[in-house]
Amino acid sequence: MQKISSYLYPNRIQLTADLTTHQTEWRIVYQRKFKIYKGLDNELLLDFKNAEQKRIDVSDKTMKMVLMDQLDQEIYTANVVHSATPGLATVTIPSTAVSYLAPQFLKYTIYIQNANGSKSPVYGDTQFGVTGTMDLLGGAMPTSLPVLIIDTFNYLEDTSVTPIVVYWYSEAVEINQPNDRSSVQSVAFDFYFTNLEADIEVQFTDDVVVSTATEWRTVDSFSITPATTSITRTYTGEDYSNNLVWGRIKYQKTNDSTGEIDKVNVRR
Repeated sequence: MQKISSYLYPNRIQLTADLTTHQTEWRIVYQRKFKIYKGLDNELLLDFKNAEQKRIDVSDKTMKMVLMDQLDQEIYTANVVHSATPGLATVTIPSTAVSYLAPQFLKYTIYIQNANGSKSPVYGDTQFGVTGTMDLLGGAMPTSLPVLIIDTFNYLEDTSVTPIVVYWYSEAVEINQPNDRSSVQSVAFDFYFTNLEADIEVQFTDDVVVSTATEWRTVDSFSITPATTSITRTYTGEDYSNNLVWGRIKYQKTNDSTGEIDKVNVRR
């Protein structure tokens, strides 16, 4: 039997408040890098000490932590929440604050917000280092698939009929969620138009590979007028299942329309 050991302990940051009149010979060479994770609310424990490495009470001070990228652009500023134990406080970085970021190294600074609006540094070591480093990591929690964008449409003439019919069709996009075996499946198409009058079809196929021999099944057809700038069509149940692999858009302009589909966002 495999054994998984799990640990529950605080992600602790030691800080030095420059409140003593002298420095000791003891030195921290570096602060360790801290790991935070996308998809989770990350709580950090702050441990405030003086230069003699004695914990001190700073609960009478208003403190904040600012999180920055490597270009020093602000990502999120959190309030430092003092605990009942003197010298200990917590900071929470909510999942929403870093949800849009790619995994990367981030910087942080903790400072005192003074009553006159000025900011005083809280040092991360006894050598007066102010900034620390956090490693933002992904993969700790499930994420949704990225939105697919359809913005290229090809011109096609159907010469098998008279008069010749002209169609526009998009490239195929992979609409299924890999390994998705949930009981409810859905896919949404967000259409954006500019002055288009057309008959539109949404087509799916369960072919593994798209080729000229692929048979497309029309699951939806609708018409729009030039007044329509956007519309969303959602497919579930019989129209969509995890057996389907590819989707595409096909449309025929009406009344010599000069408009177009700007793009289609596909949300799986």
